[in-house]
Amino acid sequence: MPSNIRERRQEIADCIQTRSTQTLSAIASATGISRSSVHRHRQAIARSDQYPESSFWESAAGHQWLTRLVFGVVYHFGIKQGLGAESLSSFLQSLHVDTHVGVSASSLRQLKARAREVILEYERAQAEQCQPSAAGGICVGADETFFDLPILVLMELASGFIFVETEAENRTYDTWMAQVQQWWSKGAWQCQYLVSDGAKALVKLAVSGLGCVNVPDVFHSLRALGRPIGRALGQQFAVVKQQQRQCQKQLNQAREADTIAVLESQLAHHTAAQQQLCNDEKTYLSALQQVSQTLHPFTLDSQSWQCQADLLTHLAAPLQDLWNLAPTYGAQKAHKAIDTFEAQLNDVAQGIDAWQQWVCLALDKQTQDPRLQDWVKTILLPWVYWSKQADKTRKPHLKQTYQQAASDAFDKLFEHPLTLQLDEHTQIYWRAWAHDWCDKYQRTSSAVEGRNGYLAQRHQARRGFSQQSLKVLTILHNFDLKRADGTTAAQRLFGQPFPDPFEWMLERVGDLPMPRRSTKAQSA
Repeated sequence: MPSNIRERRQEIADCIQTRSTQTLSAIASATGISRSSVHRHRQAIARSDQYPESSFWESAAGHQWLTRLVFGVVYHFGIKQGLGAESLSSFLQSLHVDTHVGVSASSLRQLKARAREVILEYERAQAEQCQPSAAGGICVGADETFFDLPILVLMELASGFIFVETEAENRTYDTWMAQVQQWWSKGAWQCQYLVSDGAKALVKLAVSGLGCVNVPDVFHSLRALGRPIGRALGQQFAVVKQQQRQCQKQLNQAREADTIAVLESQLAHHTAAQQQLCNDEKTYLSALQQVSQTLHPFTLDSQSWQCQADLLTHLAAPLQDLWNLAPTYGAQKAHKAIDTFEAQLNDVAQGIDAWQQWVCLALDKQTQDPRLQDWVKTILLPWVYWSKQADKTRKPHLKQTYQQAASDAFDKLFEHPLTLQLDEHTQIYWRAWAHDWCDKYQRTSSAVEGRNGYLAQRHQARRGFSQQSLKVLTILHNFDLKRADGTTAAQRLFGQPFPDPFEWMLERVGDLPMPRRSTKAQSA
């Protein structure tokens, strides 16, 4: 309801209530409306004034808060969480606001549609501010998630900003490139590398489309590397345990000495086989852990920058352990998995090199002092990087390893003479700089996988996406979703704050619908 109409309605209601003992004609004369209008207003007041809080909803402050409440419910639960209009309607009716606002399912669907339109306007209004920063350079991750049609997702990994999230009939290179060009050609973007699961279309998108390095997703690579051996180990464990149980059962029932001797021999054989499996499993898990800990831009032992030769040297031992296990566990499938992983190592090394070159170029723009550059690259960055890795990981053994690497790097930091020479303000600046650039090294597309998981939940709840609803969810992810530090993806990528989408929408979405009495209620 427009504010002037609402104010006039409130003025008439106040007059009617203060003159409740007067006749219709007297009230009509005082308010300047007809007797029939006075009668209808009296009925409306009686219908709305049913609860102790009703008078508050009718006040100016109450109406303003009620508007925020209803649109907040529609925005946060209806649009962001996908809750149906019927459930929203039931919730709002339980708050007794249905006597003041139209909260039927159909009314809420209309409110939701209006809110989506305003959110789309919000993105268009912010488009001018969404330009590449002066520093330039992004690292992206790409993947598809499959429902009725595949949804293509391309995200800037350091900030979490989604560039592409759209439903497409296929996931070919041409389809990907058509979507990417919508934003790639409009700004001076420079992509340093693209992290993907190795799909041919995504590899081509990186090399031919974006002109950057393709980096294999470490999560997918390690999973593919370990799956054949791990699966075979699990199967053999199950067989040996079953044989042990059967042998022990027979031994408990045996009475003849010869039979007992044979069964005891078999049980000892099964126990030895299980012990061998345990030893092989430890070797297998240790090898995978060493591989994962090696695929970093810095070495764990010396915290020095890792080149391709260092990478291959550190991986030689754990990969040889896997080669030794492969004939017994997984055979041809295990051999193929190790071969595939080794073939990807050059791309992994190129990803590390691309980040290192990116850092060096950015550092050259910050300072020309070779001593300070060396301190940042070889002393400060390793400490910041391993500290961030220790904070991120949840596995105790990995956390302990990364914490030890961070501790060793910290010792080197404070043993360096330049550390004591720099003033506090300068040290704070370079630490923040190092944090930002360590965030730009990404070796997995886990953020994209997380987004795919969110879409899967929404798809199951809503039975599909419309083009508009998916676009709105993308906008809210970029401009509304906040990390623990209170920043949005758009703010992290573009280096500036943006208006709060809900507050922006609330100012422009219009007024709440008026409540209506159903025919059944009137006849009753």
